[in-house]
Amino acid sequence: MKRIKIFLKTLSLNIYYYLWIILLFSCATLFFDIKLALVELAIFILLAITHNWAKYRKKSKLLKYIKNMNIELSDAVFQTLSDFYIPVSIIKCDGFVEWTNKSFSDLCGQEFLYNLPLSDIIPEFDINKFKAKQNNNEKIRYEVKHGGRIYNLFGDIISPSSSQSEDNYYIVLYWHDNTDYDNLKNKYYSEQFVSCVLVIDNYDDVMQGTPNTDKPQLTAFMEEALDTVAHDADGILIKYEKDRFFMYIQKEHLDKMIANSFAFTEKFKTILCGNKVAPTLSIGIGTDGQSLQENENNAFSALDMALGRGGDQVVIKDNEQYHFYGGKTKEVEKRTRVKSRVVSQAIREIIMSSEQIMIMGHRYADVDVLGSAIGLHSIIRSLNKKAKILIDTYNQTVERFLDKYYQDYNDVIINKAYANEYITPDTLLFVVDTQKISMVEEPALLDVSKKIIVIDHHRKSTDFIKDTLITYHEPYASSASELITEMLQYVDDAELKKSEAEAMYAGIFMDTKNFTFKTGVRTFEAASYLKRRGVDTIEVKKLFQINLNTFVKKWAIIENASTYKNKVAIATCIKNDDDMQTIVAQAADELLNITDISSSFVVCDMGDKIIVSARSFGDINVQLIAEKLGGGGHMTIAGAQLTDTTIDEVVAKLKNAIDEYLN
Repeated sequence: MKRIKIFLKTLSLNIYYYLWIILLFSCATLFFDIKLALVELAIFILLAITHNWAKYRKKSKLLKYIKNMNIELSDAVFQTLSDFYIPVSIIKCDGFVEWTNKSFSDLCGQEFLYNLPLSDIIPEFDINKFKAKQNNNEKIRYEVKHGGRIYNLFGDIISPSSSQSEDNYYIVLYWHDNTDYDNLKNKYYSEQFVSCVLVIDNYDDVMQGTPNTDKPQLTAFMEEALDTVAHDADGILIKYEKDRFFMYIQKEHLDKMIANSFAFTEKFKTILCGNKVAPTLSIGIGTDGQSLQENENNAFSALDMALGRGGDQVVIKDNEQYHFYGGKTKEVEKRTRVKSRVVSQAIREIIMSSEQIMIMGHRYADVDVLGSAIGLHSIIRSLNKKAKILIDTYNQTVERFLDKYYQDYNDVIINKAYANEYITPDTLLFVVDTQKISMVEEPALLDVSKKIIVIDHHRKSTDFIKDTLITYHEPYASSASELITEMLQYVDDAELKKSEAEAMYAGIFMDTKNFTFKTGVRTFEAASYLKRRGVDTIEVKKLFQINLNTFVKKWAIIENASTYKNKVAIATCIKNDDDMQTIVAQAADELLNITDISSSFVVCDMGDKIIVSARSFGDINVQLIAEKLGGGGHMTIAGAQLTDTTIDEVVAKLKNAIDEYLN
């Protein structure tokens, strides 16, 4: 059967083959019989004409069929688009309407739209967005709000086949009404539950100064104020400790609280019933989680951030970042040192179980990094353990100290290269005077060590070091040196050299600006302890001396200063000294000595970056302003570093940040 099919297929050759065969026989027959040859030639011509005529008729019928079919399809497509329930419009490249269907006419409330600018009919429509997509060969997708409805525009750009110009094209747009879906999405968003954790962060201090007879009523007033907040937000308030509450509200009410900047937190401070100290609230809010549990975890993380930044503020944590509100009140000093004693004992046990120990601070180390690192080293030495201190970049004050006591710390202080070789996963790594990953001397060490302890006094930032064994963070403290000094007092037979005591005293001296800023009772207690251990205050003062050339440069910056908003001093400068950061900081300090100036900012072009040094008496929180520039710090001392910008641009950003804060 298969062979028969192959044979028949072989016979079914193209007719042209048979015609050529007949022509060949006709030519051969000429040599034998001319008449027969002419007959064969006539048959050849007849068959050729007949075949070509039949082929022409078949092609004509096919073309006619295709043409009729295209016309019918075009009519069908046109009729479908005209009756299509989705509004459709075709506009020319100049934005004028070429054609619309009935649904689009109903959308516009106008029947005759031909040759009118679409932007005149729908002002929200912008033709320029589509021209940009035409240049990038992108598909059209665009949202337009018109007549109280929301439309998703999608379509394409087509060019007529007869057109030879790239600028001659049409835009086909489908206007999909997305209003109901958008309303449903907004309803879903607004009805999501938000977890809040509220803490009266100075509860003990408030109660301590309140007469016993007034305490129950004061407590009732504070709880009633919080209950009113929950009631106004259609939420639920649950008290789980004397000073801590859970609150669950919907997202739409959180948005209202954000809109009025959590005004109830300021009203809460006005509660008065025999108390001498105004109560303040710290609130952590978790939102946008996949579950209530995730929101609750976010809320506790936000609360830790709020308390770590000094309290009296609201922090919102979603799945992407933290958002801060408030935080204009000075930190309240904790008079008890129970936490210091507990932390000291825990750190002691970890040190005793570690074979390798390393200490590092922030880049461009100041004397507080040096003092806290050396003080911590003395604790480790007293426990018969050895440690290395990583200090690779530092200012002139640190340089003077190291030059003076080089022999004592030659084998203790190391650079980055040695630190990267020394570090192992089992190395106990102390980070002092910073908690920011981006600020440490060598961030790579954080990825290696599995045993990290952070000791810091700066207000908590979003870039904090996570997964630590211990984070000893006290934002009320003057300096890291103060915290280490307190820990030293709980170490039996602590060995503290005179030079080490002076380094720690210098750290406190510098961060308090000669015991002026952020100075509490415990600060003086720490300084007193160090004085008893042999501190020579004159020697400490000499560490901060500057030469005449540096002195002149500092006052040149001050001379360049100008006032902003009548109470802010702003000065600019360009790097002209190796220790420019110290000069800038000192200039910012000196500017506060000007009458009526409550905060100062010095902006300096360092070549590869722009630095901002900020100082304040406390009535203006310079930390919040510095954070808007990507920096951070304390309420009274803060700073920022910016790259890929100019000094004029930074000053403009700074003024905007100040305006936002003051408003």
